[in-house]
Amino acid sequence: MLIKDAIYLDANAGIPLGASVKQLLFSFLSERSLFNPSSIHSRGRSAKRALAEAREQVALSFGPKVDPEQVIFTSSGTEANQLAIRSVLELKLLSQATPHWVTTPVEHDSSCQMVSWWKAKGGSMSYLPVNEDGVPQVEALEEVLKPETALVSCIWVNNETGVISDVSRLVEIAQSYSIPVHLDAAQAWGKIPLDLDAHGAQYVSFSAHKIGGLGGTGVLWTQKGNPVTPHLLGKQEKGRRGGTENLMGAITAGAAASQLDPLAWVQSIEPLRDRLQDVICSRIPGTQVNGGQAKRVANTLNLNFKGLKSDGLVMALDLEGYCVSSGSACSSGALEPSHVLLAMGRSKSEAQAAIRVSLSEALSWEVFENFILTLERAVTRLRQLP
Repeated sequence: MLIKDAIYLDANAGIPLGASVKQLLFSFLSERSLFNPSSIHSRGRSAKRALAEAREQVALSFGPKVDPEQVIFTSSGTEANQLAIRSVLELKLLSQATPHWVTTPVEHDSSCQMVSWWKAKGGSMSYLPVNEDGVPQVEALEEVLKPETALVSCIWVNNETGVISDVSRLVEIAQSYSIPVHLDAAQAWGKIPLDLDAHGAQYVSFSAHKIGGLGGTGVLWTQKGNPVTPHLLGKQEKGRRGGTENLMGAITAGAAASQLDPLAWVQSIEPLRDRLQDVICSRIPGTQVNGGQAKRVANTLNLNFKGLKSDGLVMALDLEGYCVSSGSACSSGALEPSHVLLAMGRSKSEAQAAIRVSLSEALSWEVFENFILTLERAVTRLRQLP
């Protein structure tokens, strides 16, 4: 029987709505309801003002000088990623025979899915190598660039390991060749300070439920003057993304974005994550930290337990009231090993023995002591099974 008040340790899959975001949502629904922002009557104008306010709140979380008009609301981080990639590459197909795309082997699944699409279109591509901690080797970018390279895509913070890519250097190199850059920043939002106007990337994508907004709400930020080719045609979002805006999702994204304080969050979370890592590694033999030697965001811990299958461990912990993940939530249920860990040089069995613990808030150490004890018992028991 599942314990009702489970301890949530899967923040990278999504953060539950905070109390203030819930209150705003309930207040909005009871007082104004959800009308079409494109309608010209009073209720529609009220909805449009609420959408504009959410856009401003989101833009402010991206940096002090970000123009809200650069913010495009989408249905998800997946759509934001794919909208950026397709906007650049499909346009290049019209002017080049075989345009070239550079990405990394540790991208989120929503970007990985575009590889087969791109190859079917006749495009060519190269992967930027990563080291054993999963860090993209940015200095190798010049080696894989070609005269026909049309786009460089890179995940800013890895969703499985929390490893941070050196995207500043990546953008610097790409700019020297006048090649646009797309960054997947879904896991960077709220975890590291952002200043997109100063950063230099042309497209940056986000997902609202990673910061405590509603799922089904994504954001694509575009540098001014860069093309966005909508695949849902319409006049919404200034013609860049058709379909009535998800007003409820947008206002929760704005409310959650307005409360972000990455520096304070790091100070409260990182000591707990580091202490948790040290104690687990000291008490459970055969534990390996994936990405442990790299710069990581403060909340993420990816652990290998030699001799186990992670799905069984995740279920055992769930029955004891702890919610963790066996990797990316977007690929959970599929028994394939993590492509991220394989790219880092892990064997198939090692990649299938990993769990991800990701914190959304600072919990008492007593909670973690109980979690460690439960984890230790579960690992010992599972290792004794045939």
